[in-house]
Amino acid sequence: MESTAAPRAIPLFAKSPRSSQGPIESHPKLNKLPLSALSRKARLPATLCASRNAIAMSAAAQGPDSKEAKLWGGRFEEGVSETVERFTESISFDKELYRHDIMGSKAHANMLAKQGLMDNSDRDKILEGLSEIERLIESGEFKWRVDREDVHMNIEAALTDMIGEPAKKLHTARSRNDQVQTDFRLWCRDAIDMIIPCIIHLQVALVTLALKNEGVIILGNTHMKRAQPVLLRHHLLEYVEQLEHDVRRLVDCRARLNFCPLGACALAGTGLPIDRFMTAEELGFSAPMRNSIDAVSDRDFVMEFLSVNSTIAAHLSRLGEEWVLWASEEYGFITISDFVSTGSSIMPQNKNPDPMELVLGKSAKVIGDLVTLLTLCKGLPPSYNRDLQEDKEPVFDSIKIIMRMLEVSIEFAHNISFNKERIYKALPAGHLDATTLADYLVKKELMDNTDRDKILEGLSEIERLIESGEFEWMVDREDAHVNIKAALTDVIGEPAKKLHTARIQNDQVQTDFRLWCHDAIDRIVPFIIDVQVALVTLALKNKGVIIPGYTHMQRAQPVLLQHHLLAYVEQLERDIGRLVDCKARLSFCALGACSLARTGLPIDRFMIAEELGFSAPVRNSIDAALDRDFAVEFLSANSIIAVHLSRLGEEWVLWASEEFGFITPSDSVSTGSSIMPQKKNPDPMELVRGKSARVIGNLVTLLNSWKGLLPSYNRGRQEDKDPLSDSLNTIVGMLDVSAEFAHNISFNKERICKTLPAGHLDATTLADYLVKKGIPFRTSHDIVGRSVAFCVSRNCQLQDVSLDELHSISPVFDKDVYEYLGVENAVKNFCSYGSTGSAFVASQMDYWVRKLNIKRI
Repeated sequence: MESTAAPRAIPLFAKSPRSSQGPIESHPKLNKLPLSALSRKARLPATLCASRNAIAMSAAAQGPDSKEAKLWGGRFEEGVSETVERFTESISFDKELYRHDIMGSKAHANMLAKQGLMDNSDRDKILEGLSEIERLIESGEFKWRVDREDVHMNIEAALTDMIGEPAKKLHTARSRNDQVQTDFRLWCRDAIDMIIPCIIHLQVALVTLALKNEGVIILGNTHMKRAQPVLLRHHLLEYVEQLEHDVRRLVDCRARLNFCPLGACALAGTGLPIDRFMTAEELGFSAPMRNSIDAVSDRDFVMEFLSVNSTIAAHLSRLGEEWVLWASEEYGFITISDFVSTGSSIMPQNKNPDPMELVLGKSAKVIGDLVTLLTLCKGLPPSYNRDLQEDKEPVFDSIKIIMRMLEVSIEFAHNISFNKERIYKALPAGHLDATTLADYLVKKELMDNTDRDKILEGLSEIERLIESGEFEWMVDREDAHVNIKAALTDVIGEPAKKLHTARIQNDQVQTDFRLWCHDAIDRIVPFIIDVQVALVTLALKNKGVIIPGYTHMQRAQPVLLQHHLLAYVEQLERDIGRLVDCKARLSFCALGACSLARTGLPIDRFMIAEELGFSAPVRNSIDAALDRDFAVEFLSANSIIAVHLSRLGEEWVLWASEEFGFITPSDSVSTGSSIMPQKKNPDPMELVRGKSARVIGNLVTLLNSWKGLLPSYNRGRQEDKDPLSDSLNTIVGMLDVSAEFAHNISFNKERICKTLPAGHLDATTLADYLVKKGIPFRTSHDIVGRSVAFCVSRNCQLQDVSLDELHSISPVFDKDVYEYLGVENAVKNFCSYGSTGSAFVASQMDYWVRKLNIKRI
């Protein structure tokens, strides 16, 4: 019998990169990481020795013209065409999830046995069979089959080939919808646990490089012009700081994704007595996900993960750009060893820094993978849609590329040397000491209290003029900073010239920008809460209303409307969490970092930080003046909010159509047509769906403007503000109108109720009934599938079929079956945590009513 010990971390792609500094595992930071040790491969159970080649032989016996019945084929009369089969398969890429799929299946089997839904003997056979399948996959003996569609069906069908009837019980109380979500979260969790040590490897490599070059002074540039001298150590530590931000983002992402979807089933949970807390604990999750629709539907954890990866890629691209320049003849600051260089097919003298050029280039693919995923999820109706099959390849691709970028950057850092003589020869040019000379002149008297008071009064007057519309902005004064500084000089004269002491526009704009983002987050969060309140209020007004739940836009299971609306509330709550984390990370003060090397004047950066409400000053002045990762994180969070709202918009536009007719928007949130007098259009939510593209576009704009940008101030950074300002205004508008729309729609309960009988929404509940009678789920699925086919031929519903007719399909049916048929009975039978069962939904409503401080109607 398999052990139920905590899950192991699983290697996804390559081994960790080597380091010339010895084993990275000795680094003290690694001891704090949530990394599991790799367990040894389990021995092959003796009971399976005879069948070790069963799967390979079974697959080999399948000729190109032979097709086995689909596991879901009970209600189908004809097979799927080869064209459709080729187009819809995912086994070509999702076999990457096999370890995690097997891990989830083992935890699920243990839980089913504990809950009495499977006996221990069957459980042991399943665990042994899954271990053997894992061995066959890892040895290359397993035959993946396209006609079995995906990794889940391939493994389950192979298990059935191997152990027979017990395997048919494994899919009890789960669907591929929650199964793939569980696999994917486990995979992403392990991917994060692989990326973090690689980032730390790179930090170690950079710090080691800094230690080897103590006292070395290099040119600090702004606008690609020589600016100030900086210690090479200080310069390298800028990258270390940025990578530390990346680690923290990954840790936050890991914490947010570490909730278990398993047991959410197709979308509504199950009526079987499962223990979702047990499976969550065995798989190392923090807890089960609270809402079953949210559990199978949302991909915000993947969007967040790829957003973080894009930030890492942008950071590495900047390192790559700099080292490529430094290796050029024009700079000659570094010499790269042959070990990390390539040559030319025609020019024999060339020794090229190709690895870092490719780091720069491959960052574009990582950003592209994020755009693919955001585009995929935008406007997608809630619950599971087959579109979501396409979420895996961008993620797999992104992680593989990031790992390789990190590995080669580490290798490169360990194989370069700084040409100190060349660097020193270059230092005298460019008047690098000019700023220090200016500081010398200022040191005599920084500012007296009288001048300070005049400056404060003058700034207050300028603020009044701006807010009243009386201030004249002048284009020839370039930007807000120079306009205000020049206006202050006009108002108070000579004292104003002291204000720019120990600061420059570089750290000034960074400070302004961080304060702006801080306030923007404080502005957005209440609007999100307004939408949550509107949705919960709408749910309170519609207690007990049952609606069709959909997968693939096909009727699937009945769900309580309250449960459905709360899925959006859960997603918005995670959006708030991302914004709060972003705010905490940007709450460090850049002021006093000056151009890039700080100042020689005796300023107190901690005093400034405290007065402005920051947590502390930014540690590294180059990082303080130049990095924009906080802005990328802010736009990433906004893009995920936009995707969530676009999905709500898509659904409500559909629901307002004549074909659905589930909701009626009031006149106050509708528009008409200039030619068709009958029209009453849900334009606000159509625009919510449309404007989400602008928010995503703003993120792409910022990532592209930032990618490969050298670690010094360049005027190109001026273009980072428009995307953020536009994104803020767009998101606030989308949230505001979504709340307004929610307050001004009514559900057409009679219309909804009339449509409920169609679609055999109680079919899965009927399958659960058969499981309770001791029938393996796969057999139950087939029986109910044939029952549905019978209903289709008679144009009736399952509850209309007589007991005699049901007996003709299976003798297991008894008169108590009618307690499970019909949508009301189906909803009553849901009992799992996170399901659409009335008791659980009521408890969740209580939770959100208290949390949002809503008065009950």
